[in-house]
Amino acid sequence: MDAPAARIALFLAVRNVPYATDGAHDAETLMTVGRGDCLAKSAYLIEGFRALGHQARRVRWPYHLPDRPEEVRLLISREDVHSACEVRIGGRWTLVDATHDPALAAAGLTVAEWDGLSDTVPAYEPRGPLWRPGDGPEPVPNNGVAVAADLGERYRQAFNRWLRHVRAGGFAQAGNS
Repeated sequence: MDAPAARIALFLAVRNVPYATDGAHDAETLMTVGRGDCLAKSAYLIEGFRALGHQARRVRWPYHLPDRPEEVRLLISREDVHSACEVRIGGRWTLVDATHDPALAAAGLTVAEWDGLSDTVPAYEPRGPLWRPGDGPEPVPNNGVAVAADLGERYRQAFNRWLRHVRAGGFAQAGNS
């Protein structure tokens, strides 16, 4: 079995990849694209933990989108579904969420640290029960209510512009633009 240092190194490698919803959406392309969403980051962690000899699984939950960018107000609902990873360490399932890269802390987004043993803080606070494989149907954004494709795309583009703006140092706190 691996030492906590190997788990921490994997976590940091994934966490430090820029978070973006216009990047990779799977483990296979995360490191080549150089940015990715929670699906890609959690999938990469799961594969990495399994390579280290651990059981690992995806966990999902509903959450509310951040207040920024302004385009979030155009959406019918701010509810979305987040993906993270659980890894079995010492006989218990441990939440590992490497979604947000360190630069995003300037905007008030949660950037996790990890000691290789205990749960990380989730990137987004759950707004409902956590879903795990075998729990039945996976949660879906907006309780299954469709968002107009143009609004969803407009928000996604604005959100990624905002993330780039934050990384460029143009954002001091969550309430600033």
